[in-house]
Amino acid sequence: MIIPGRACNANREKFFSTTKQLFFSFVISYYVILYLFKLLFMKLLFAFTLFFISITAMSQKEDYLVKNNGDTVWGDIRLKNKAFYVTGTSASVIKADDVSRVKSSNYKGNVVVWINLLTYSDNLSDLEIDFINKGSIDTVLILEEIYTTPKINLYYGTSSDKTPFYFYKTPSDPRPVQLVIRYYLQGGLANYLDDRARYRGDKSRVQIAEDKGYVNQLRAIMGDCKKINEPMWELLSYRNYSFKQIIKKYNKCN
Repeated sequence: MIIPGRACNANREKFFSTTKQLFFSFVISYYVILYLFKLLFMKLLFAFTLFFISITAMSQKEDYLVKNNGDTVWGDIRLKNKAFYVTGTSASVIKADDVSRVKSSNYKGNVVVWINLLTYSDNLSDLEIDFINKGSIDTVLILEEIYTTPKINLYYGTSSDKTPFYFYKTPSDPRPVQLVIRYYLQGGLANYLDDRARYRGDKSRVQIAEDKGYVNQLRAIMGDCKKINEPMWELLSYRNYSFKQIIKKYNKCN
């Protein structure tokens, strides 16, 4: 015969025992899952770190510079104070004047020129009426070859202040040659009072004028090409598409 009170206690103990077992099972499962998650996270982090290191190492392994004597130096390349700092199996510092080319993920171009750069500005506050400021700086540029043809190649680079510059190179040139441009102001009341016939109307206003030295430079090379007419020279501008157009015409001449 089962006594009701004892049966109730037995059921209660069984319930609490089952609940206790489920609770401990849940806690153990939670910590096991947490441990496995942490283990998986650490493995993923380790794998990502190895991948990043390998990519960086491969990138540095593919970067190099070529010296004027033909020697190749491999490693991560940085240009600073007119010298290339190369970090690879061993660190080295190479004067930029001793380097002809670089191939680096840090720079878009690859042709190295140490040059007395003829500077220019199209900022109104830097310009004067009827006066061309012929400034220059001794600097190093890494140029990008943006147009290649049998007769003449076109290069592009920027100075430390992001001013754009274009260069050309014919087969007879040892290194790229700068295409020169400068700006100045013309017009104004003083010019109008001195020469009203010349500076009347819109010409009396102060406006930016362009000293197109690059036109004379290219004309000296391409002047015999009959496919380049006078309007093309007059419309030639300091832009890559304009240079490419006239170079393309030049290559069609015999």
